[in-house]
Amino acid sequence: KIEKTDGVAVVMLNRPPHNLINMAMHHEVTEIPRDLRRDDDVRAVVLAAEGKNFCAGGDRELYDHYRDDPNAQMVHFEQCRDLIWNMIDLEKPVVAAVHGLVAGMLSQVVLLSDIILAADDDKTRFLDGHMNIAVAPGDGGALVWPARIGLTRAKRYLLTGDAIPAREAERIGMITELVPPDQLLARAKAWGTRFSNGPALATRWTKAALNQWLRRDAADILNYSWSLMVAGRGLPENQEAFAAMREKRPPRFR
Repeated sequence: KIEKTDGVAVVMLNRPPHNLINMAMHHEVTEIPRDLRRDDDVRAVVLAAEGKNFCAGGDRELYDHYRDDPNAQMVHFEQCRDLIWNMIDLEKPVVAAVHGLVAGMLSQVVLLSDIILAADDDKTRFLDGHMNIAVAPGDGGALVWPARIGLTRAKRYLLTGDAIPAREAERIGMITELVPPDQLLARAKAWGTRFSNGPALATRWTKAALNQWLRRDAADILNYSWSLMVAGRGLPENQEAFAAMREKRPPRFR
């Protein structure tokens, strides 16, 4: 859902309880940053979600769709690549307000936001998740996580698939601030209003300059990491990871 008020567009993920990414959401999330960039009525963006989790990852529908279809895999790649570029190109400030699990592709979207607010509780956590399905992070994690927390910490989490609790994320500079859960959306909107009322051109150009750090490495890292992720799909480790999920048991890789 998208609501626009006084120059602030509130983009609300609305597939509760877990906002799992299906084909429709994958397409929409890719296109929305481009649409907002072109919307002259929007000066700032707030990204939030309804339900128990901000986004718990991909729906089985999504995996089944592209698993054995090379054409579907190419479309999926193009959308993942476009999403990262659309977020980098979105010069208007983006405020993310997250709660519960933030996983997979939407974790990259959140980490590409400019102000990241997280619920100050024991449930909010950030997860790349690709190690849990035994493939490389090809949808932007190899680019975005090191940009946020440095290469050493990014390796610690991307190589293990461990989640980062929100309070640890705040301690290491991954997010901007912790907010009481019942104040999360209001605080995000207040940030959005502040940006909307500020000097729009100076704000946009400052963000554009800062995002050159991402743009400099994006093409090489996105293409390389995606090729490795695709290469891993269907291999024995990937098959075992999915089998373990279906059977609700720990995976056995050796």
